[in-house]
Amino acid sequence: MDNLQRIAYCLSASGTLLTPDLNHLVYANDGTLTEEVWDPASGETLKVEEIGQGVKFDAPAAYVWYSNSTGGEEEEYEGEGIDGGERMIFSVTPDNRLIGFKYDYEEDDIWKNIDYGNIGGIEVHPETGLAAALNPDSLYLFFVNPEGRLQAATGTDITSWALTHPFDAEPRIGTPLTTNVTSDGCSLFYFAVDDTLHYLHRAHDSQDWIDYKVDNIVVDTPVTRFRASLEQGKVEAYVLTEGRLFQLSESGQPVEIGTVEGRQLSKHNNAQNIRWVARGCRPTYYRVRYIVVYHYWVPRVRGWCW
Repeated sequence: MDNLQRIAYCLSASGTLLTPDLNHLVYANDGTLTEEVWDPASGETLKVEEIGQGVKFDAPAAYVWYSNSTGGEEEEYEGEGIDGGERMIFSVTPDNRLIGFKYDYEEDDIWKNIDYGNIGGIEVHPETGLAAALNPDSLYLFFVNPEGRLQAATGTDITSWALTHPFDAEPRIGTPLTTNVTSDGCSLFYFAVDDTLHYLHRAHDSQDWIDYKVDNIVVDTPVTRFRASLEQGKVEAYVLTEGRLFQLSESGQPVEIGTVEGRQLSKHNNAQNIRWVARGCRPTYYRVRYIVVYHYWVPRVRGWCW
């Protein structure tokens, strides 16, 4: 399967974890989160597993991997393309609160609800997006708060979360959220009230989040999902809106790739520039003070998050 078909397939999911060989896609239907383990090379679904219940229909999801290890020898791949480190998935309940699930390797090899800590007490906007990322100090879980402001829950473990102050940004209600982590810093992408793509960026050696506007990327129709990258100062995005998939960049004209029905792409244009998948998300290594958290690659991490 080519990369454009892979993009369309992944944008059909509420959240995605990519590994070198397999994709883990999360869906929110009928109050239940499910995970599909999908082989993009063959296009085959290898496994479907229930994660948990208690989420709203078509809720966003953020897939996170972390390890309490301080390093050491790399472990071999196990099973579905990631090793035995911790896996967590976050989503939203019908009453618009965050909810988390953690994979239990030690007892049952099943997903369990995170019923400790304060994650379930964090309220979000009914149309919030959800995204996770790493800065060297902690894990960030981004959302739109009940007042329509971008905010994040941060933590160095899963038992205690602190809320940042609302960011100096004006998100469009209903905008999806997506993150990009490079050696320079962490970026949170969103569509603003002016229908233009913006991103909040924080350098790894800074405490400040700065908002940037990408003037050439404008979408005035409802965005179902999108993914974006920032490489060498250039932004590129793939946007799914009203069943149509577009490739957008700050330096070129929009390209309509095709229509997406279900999870299948019917191409209108055989787009050639696919740096965002092929080269735009290079592995980068980071270490957190108390835990190791992945967004793209960190020590012993086997995947990266869309």
